[in-house]
Amino acid sequence: MNAETSLDWMLSRRSMRDFSDRPVDRATLEQLLMAATSAPSATNRQPWQFSVVRSRALRGQIVEAVRERAEEMKAIIRRGHHAEDFGNYGDFFHEPLLSAAVIIIPQYREFPDLIANLLASGGADPAEFHTASAMQAELCSTSAAVMNLLMQAHASGLGACWMAGPMIARDRICTLLGIAPPWQMVGAIALGYPAGPPPEQKPRKPLGRVVRWHEDEDNEQGTP
Repeated sequence: MNAETSLDWMLSRRSMRDFSDRPVDRATLEQLLMAATSAPSATNRQPWQFSVVRSRALRGQIVEAVRERAEEMKAIIRRGHHAEDFGNYGDFFHEPLLSAAVIIIPQYREFPDLIANLLASGGADPAEFHTASAMQAELCSTSAAVMNLLMQAHASGLGACWMAGPMIARDRICTLLGIAPPWQMVGAIALGYPAGPPPEQKPRKPLGRVVRWHEDEDNEQGTP
């Protein structure tokens, strides 16, 4: 694989929301998790863990927990002026989970901010400095691990969708899976073999809108 083929492969990844009945074997899942845990993390703390839900009954309970919470929200929104705006949007909170062969719940934990503690021991106010906690280093590290998992799923012929929607039922899901502090849920990943072809790529913002270059003048044309 060279730089060009690697980029083409990355650009071919899609979020898949509909899955076939084909099961995903544990060995394949372990490869995905090995890819996830190879991600970089601040001071190599590896602040992540993953709940891998293969049980059909437990997956059903997770789906129902999200569906029930979405219906509660929908009922409240109907009382206001934005019922049409919300529409069936709440269904997206649980629909990809319905046919998923596996649901993975990524989690992270925060660690004490060592630099902040050292500053405090020297008599300084840590709030006057931007240390690791200012960038939520553990959350950033776990997000990198999730992206590794998604790319390995793509390489394995699997489809996946990292979802924020299930967070509306976070408390119930954490109870079902025994997730307790200091661990915090970071959405849910619906995973399985795709039921159909990948969707077309949604428009991406052009680099000109999201990248700001800071270069020496003689580097503008790629001069070393």
